[in-house]
Amino acid sequence: MAVAKKQDNNNSKKEAGKKGPGKKQLLKRGPDKEPSKKDLALTKDRKDTAKKDSGKKDLPVKKEKVNRIEQAQKFLRGALNELKKVHWPTRREIIIYTVVVLVAVVVVGALIWLFDSLLSTLLKLIL
Repeated sequence: MAVAKKQDNNNSKKEAGKKGPGKKQLLKRGPDKEPSKKDLALTKDRKDTAKKDSGKKDLPVKKEKVNRIEQAQKFLRGALNELKKVHWPTRREIIIYTVVVLVAVVVVGALIWLFDSLLSTLLKLIL
């Protein structure tokens, strides 16, 4: 498809993005200026390409046969590579983290026992 480019020094940037005159632009020229055959051919070409593009249907894509064994191997290789990147704690760090968790559990348990005892005595006084 050939595109005609108008030579206009002032509006060269504006015209750079246009493909050609539209139907409305052709009609705005007035009765004394008839649209040229070239202009009419451009608008007709654009309509034809638009019809061709909209007429295409997407064909369903055929599924390829999946090899489950290769997929499993690929998954396991990826999992092992990720496990190599993991920061594994030392024995000392594991002991420290375990102690921290046990102390936190004891403290939270003691708080729950304390509030439970207080509320139960308060309810006994009310009843």
